[in-house]
Amino acid sequence: MPYWPAGTQIMWREGAGPLGTGPLALDPSAPHFAAPVTVVRDDDSSLVVWLPIGTPVLRAARADGLGKRDDPDTLFTAPLALSHGVHGLYDQLRIAPTGRPWSVWLMFSGGVCCGWYVNLERPHVRTNRAVLTSDRVLDVVVAPDRSVTLKDEDELVLAVSQGVFTPSEAEAISADAASILALVDSWGSPFCDGCEDFAPDPAWPIPHLPGG
Repeated sequence: MPYWPAGTQIMWREGAGPLGTGPLALDPSAPHFAAPVTVVRDDDSSLVVWLPIGTPVLRAARADGLGKRDDPDTLFTAPLALSHGVHGLYDQLRIAPTGRPWSVWLMFSGGVCCGWYVNLERPHVRTNRAVLTSDRVLDVVVAPDRSVTLKDEDELVLAVSQGVFTPSEAEAISADAASILALVDSWGSPFCDGCEDFAPDPAWPIPHLPGG
């Protein structure tokens, strides 16, 4: 499939399960987390996209009206309903290295990089105007001083007990997290690539959902 030129709007779709886990969201009408994003760069090494504050997004909400983390006992088993929202908190520059089971999200506030968030996820599958992935629960948070926090280990345990992952799959996810910690420690790519100095093209509009 050809690479997308800079400025192209595509969809970044997570899995069709709780917290973005589960099967790929092949049916866009199924409850899942998704955001329209603008392509910054797309080549054989990685896909880089921009997600600004104010972007309309799709969310997989609990059908019972509880917050997504309100009941840990049903965190990964509660029925879902598709809902709409608006992306907030930080502008994000997302970097998805080709074939890797993670992507790196640089968080910006007022044009200043506030740190890196490494989202463990299934390697991306591309369609005509979307990338599809599925969340692997664990995350790595890297502060501006390069201190590191491994996030959501408790939820990975719940994901195993509630049938999302097998114990062996969880071990593989933890191994991927360990490789990310080693990458941060050596300050390898993409952390060393100067992406914290990124500024979007001011001509880019706020992305919109398909049909919007």
